[in-house]
Amino acid sequence: MTTDQSGRFRQRSDEAALGVAELFEPPRRIRVSESAAESLYVVSGNGTKALWSPQAAPYMVKPMDSMSSREYDAVIFVGPARTGKTMALLDGFLAYKIINAPADGLVVQITEDKAAQFSKKRLNREFNASPELKSRLSPRTHDNNVHDKIFKNGSYLGIQWPSKNVFASSDFEFVLLTDYDRMTQDIDGEGSPFLLASKRTTTFGSTGMSMAESSPGRPILDPDWRQPADEPHAAPPTTGILDLYNRGDRQRLYWKCPQHSCRQWFQPVLENFNLDSSVVYCPHCGTEVDPKLKRQLNLEAEWIPEGCWIDEAGQLQGQRRRGRIASFWMEGPAASYQTWAQLTEKLCAAEKTYEDTDDQQDLKTVYNTDWGRPYKDRVYADARSSLQLLSRAEDIERRTVPEGVRFLLATVDVQGGENRRFVVQIHGFGVGRESWIVDRFNIAEDRGPENDQAPRRISPATQPEDWDLLTRDVIRRTYRLGDGSGRRMPILAVGVDTGGEGKGAESVTSQAYEWFRRLRKEGLHQRAHLLKGGSTTTVNRVTKTWPDNTNRKSRKSKARGDIPMYILGTDLLKDAVAGMIDRDSPGAWYLHVPSWLGRWWHEEMTAEVKKPSGKWERIGKRANEAFDLTAYSLAEYIIIGAEGIDWDAPPLWAAAWDKNALVFHPDDDNRPEPAARRPAARQGRRVVKPKI
Repeated sequence: MTTDQSGRFRQRSDEAALGVAELFEPPRRIRVSESAAESLYVVSGNGTKALWSPQAAPYMVKPMDSMSSREYDAVIFVGPARTGKTMALLDGFLAYKIINAPADGLVVQITEDKAAQFSKKRLNREFNASPELKSRLSPRTHDNNVHDKIFKNGSYLGIQWPSKNVFASSDFEFVLLTDYDRMTQDIDGEGSPFLLASKRTTTFGSTGMSMAESSPGRPILDPDWRQPADEPHAAPPTTGILDLYNRGDRQRLYWKCPQHSCRQWFQPVLENFNLDSSVVYCPHCGTEVDPKLKRQLNLEAEWIPEGCWIDEAGQLQGQRRRGRIASFWMEGPAASYQTWAQLTEKLCAAEKTYEDTDDQQDLKTVYNTDWGRPYKDRVYADARSSLQLLSRAEDIERRTVPEGVRFLLATVDVQGGENRRFVVQIHGFGVGRESWIVDRFNIAEDRGPENDQAPRRISPATQPEDWDLLTRDVIRRTYRLGDGSGRRMPILAVGVDTGGEGKGAESVTSQAYEWFRRLRKEGLHQRAHLLKGGSTTTVNRVTKTWPDNTNRKSRKSKARGDIPMYILGTDLLKDAVAGMIDRDSPGAWYLHVPSWLGRWWHEEMTAEVKKPSGKWERIGKRANEAFDLTAYSLAEYIIIGAEGIDWDAPPLWAAAWDKNALVFHPDDDNRPEPAARRPAARQGRRVVKPKI
């Protein structure tokens, strides 16, 4: 063996011995932030380097130090871009572990390319810049590649991306998830990245640590969500990073007002930001903060958990949320590497883009990445609140005709697909088109006329007999009056939407035509109206037509010009429904909502929003049957001629109960039939006939 070879052998032996010795050294007792300040170099793109300083982003010190605390199993950090969160929580923590407490760990980026970029552009530069870090890398070439780092002491660091194999391969003392809201939330059917990461660190007990950081990127799930008074730090319901934040102790960043006469604590958030002057202000005294004070305010800032506050002596008081997750959320105004003027400029530009193009993508990006907030779709923001509608619900007995109702109209929506059914809603109308929801039910199966047979699933597109259920269970339906007299009121008329959607729509229309022809034979056709939504250019609320497609052999729905079809100006009718919802007090044009209807119904009523074009559009895939059926009831109101009623001298079918020709007692021998008796036609004065 030559002298050079012998020297290299002794050097490698010494390095190996040093690495083995490190395995038996106890962890150095030092904070993560202190370790980063000693050994982590921030390397710029032009190659200059400087030690990381806790004073550059002082709000990151507590989240960093929480990652080495045995009090927590996980740390969640929510914040905008340009806060320094990646440098602190990934680079800083890695430097701490490699130097002070070596262990196997895993960094998970959103994609393979991002993992490679992080390894090459950040880790390699930082390792080369820091003698402390570089000296701990294994000298063997094959131990140090893009996605795998092995150290002299044998510890391993993986730089990977979300996949089932990555999380299932082995246990790690720490797993760091970056840009969490841009990751898939279900990895190969095994669950979320955070769930799988937590499983990998469980083996290590109190020394195990899972970390997830991200700016918000998931939509708010409940458009009616309001900040709970007893949970001022709670995030809106979302998936992703804010869902993880809500599971933790919910720490928010607070500044102390610089005004000496105030000195109250407040959050530097959008609600406390003046977009006109581009400055943060104190909500307690109204003082606008000089941008030059931002650095000092960050140095003095405090993270306050849910349930706690800071007293006049500067001491934390209250009871923090219990749990083993430390969660932090800060917003754009406190970010060290972004000015308030930049925040304002970006938000105003995005608002202008939305105003000009109706495109919300720029707004969403600015809210998420610059301001650190979840974005509420403007369609949701403009929608009526289901909770507001629910708040005015009245204690009205179900399937009972309330005082004030003069006649009942039914509307029917035909649903196809796997959940095929008739959706039926009963509306009571009174003076001046004041209305009540009397009933809502589905016809999804047939149990026979006495409801005593085995259930048979219906299929309106293929089974003609199913339409006869509308005759039996809707047209011939009656409701008891709310005065306790035992009297009842029948359905005056029924409107059925025959348009249908998607596959089978023409079959539904064809079945509707045949049903109407059967009604004609029974003398009931005047109490039923077939409805169909018109195009966006429809200018009339209701137009009566007589479809005839006998010359079009390709059509499945056979219309021979013998059946009336009412084409609806749906947008115009929904405008009217919106007005009924918006009216504050009972009276003409007011919609009474019973308390027995669940929130699902109120969500259906507010499931659409009116676009600038004047067209009503559904929000996402939200169910909208209640809104549609209420619009159809107004069409029925128009079709029967109720708009022309003189309420001082109404026709008998719209008279008060004691004079109403349709109201009957079950013991009466002569039960009235709306279509057969036509009570309005026999009155001795000019009145409106029901067009049924």
